[in-house]
Order: sequence, then structure tokens, then C-alpha cells
Amino acid sequence: MYKSSRYIRICIIVYKTTGNWYSAFSYCREDQFNGIYVFLLDTFTGLVNILTDIIWRFTGDFMAPDLVCRVVRYLQVVLLYASTYVLVSLSIDRYHAIVYPMKFLQGEKQAKVLIMIAWILAFLFSIPTLIIFGKRTLSNGEVQCWALWPDDSYWIPYMTIVAFLVYFIPLTIISVIYGIVIRTIWIKSKAHETVISNCSGGKLCTSYNRGLISKAKIKAIKYSIVIILAFICCWSPYFLFDILDNFNLLPDTKERFYASVIIQNLPALNSAINPLIYCAFSSLIIFPPCFIPTFSREQRSQDSRVTFRERMEWHEMQILPKPEFI
Repeated sequence: MYKSSRYIRICIIVYKTTGNWYSAFSYCREDQFNGIYVFLLDTFTGLVNILTDIIWRFTGDFMAPDLVCRVVRYLQVVLLYASTYVLVSLSIDRYHAIVYPMKFLQGEKQAKVLIMIAWILAFLFSIPTLIIFGKRTLSNGEVQCWALWPDDSYWIPYMTIVAFLVYFIPLTIISVIYGIVIRTIWIKSKAHETVISNCSGGKLCTSYNRGLISKAKIKAIKYSIVIILAFICCWSPYFLFDILDNFNLLPDTKERFYASVIIQNLPALNSAINPLIYCAFSSLIIFPPCFIPTFSREQRSQDSRVTFRERMEWHEMQILPKPEFI
């Protein structure tokens, strides 16, 4: 079963690396510099979490020094926190873009600040890992990088706190924020409609109500929701299984062992799924500059408002950042 788990993780890291490099190439080609954050987070997740785990499974014992053990565990937990908090930052960014559109003039700057705060919190909350984990000899004689508790009972409150900080509290915040966002979109879409009226001289004038939510923002919201749903599907079984297992609420059977192997590999799929989501939405959200519609001088003079609105929607698609998670 461990061999199968190794092969599964090898396939995941190969697919993840290929998909992430494709996404990074697309981001750079389309000047989506905010997407580089997603690429870096996914790549570090594959290298630090999955690759080290594959090497560890092949060697059996942890062969590296104690310092390497602590640093690797620390980076793994940092990526765990960062992947969740980046999603929270993304939700806050979407919230400001939809609920306070007139104040969302520095969207790119705000997104960078939110991502920076997410990483700072991730590094701070992961500091206890440097103290807790270390190289130790287990009762069966194996040398592993494991938690150095005075008693194994400490593991239950530790994992419970981590589960709430990493998953349950951020998920609650994200759910509330997107609930407000969806409600705002619904209210604004119902309250305002495009007005077409006849002007003097028999010409048509098109008036766009500024209260409407642009299609670019709605598509970005859909993209974010799919990313978050993928995160929930990949991480919910892991945290729920881990909490139940820590409190000894699961029977010690073969089915439990097989389920644990599958569930422990689900989080690794989260970063691997993101390139698929990007490919699915790239034709809807991101268009290369050569596909921006152009207008003649006469068309621009006759319908300047339409042209300005399209330019604004293109700008909104460019500044809204993209997420990611370990």
C-alpha cells in the first residue's frame, strides 16, 4: 500500500509541475503578475511537501540531520497556513471589488498587501513547529522526524488548534464574505438595468448604469468560488478524519488504514487541481491583449462610452489577482 501511495504522489508531483509551469507561462505571457504568487505557492508545495515525503518514504528512516528535520517541518506548516490565508486574502479582495467598487482603485496594490499579510501570519503561526518537531527514535527502532512531546496526549490539542487556525476559522470567514458578495451582486443586478433612450436628431444614446457589476468581476468571483470549492473538497476529509482519529473515534480496521492512505493524498491534489481550473477559466477570464476589440476613430467618437466600459472591464480582469494552497 505504501508503494501505491509513493506512485500516486510521484504522478501528482509530475502533473503538478507540468501544470504549474504551463500556468506560469500563461501568466507571464498575459502580464498576469499576480498569478505568479499562485505558481510559486503551488511549486513550493510540490517541492517541500510532496517531494520530501516521497524521498522519506523511499528511505524509510529520516536520514538528514535534526536541523533539516525542523526546517522541513516548518516550511511544510508555513505552506499549509499560507495556502489557506491566501484564499482569505482573495476573498477580502473580491469583497472590496464588489461591495466598494469606487474605493477599489488600487486593487493590485491592495492584493499585494493582503498576500504579504497572509505570508507574514503563516510564518509567525508556524514558529512552534521549530520547537515541537525533531529527529527522534521511535519505539520500533525507526529514526523519524516526529513531534517531541513529553506525552502523546499533547498531540490531540495541538492538532485541534491547527485544524481551527488553518481550516475551520478561515473557512467560516470565507463563507461569510462570499455570502455578502453574492448578496450584493444579486441586489445590484436586480436594482439597475441598462437604459436605452432616443436622443435628439433620431440618434440612439446608450447609457450604462454604474451600479451594475461588470461581467469581468462576476467571472472572477466564479473563478474564486471554484478554487475555494476545490480546497474544501480536498481538505475537508483530511481534517475531519484527523480529528476523529486523534480522539480515537474511528475503529482500528483495514478499511480505516486504506481510507487514511487515500485521504492523506487528497491535500496534495489541491495544488494539482488549480492548473485545471485555470485552463477551464482562462478562456472566460483572461484574454491576450491582441484579442481586445479595437475601434476606428469614427466608432470611438460615436460610442465612446461603450469603448470606455470595455476598457474598464479589461482593466478589472487584469488587476484582480488569482489564488492558490497546499
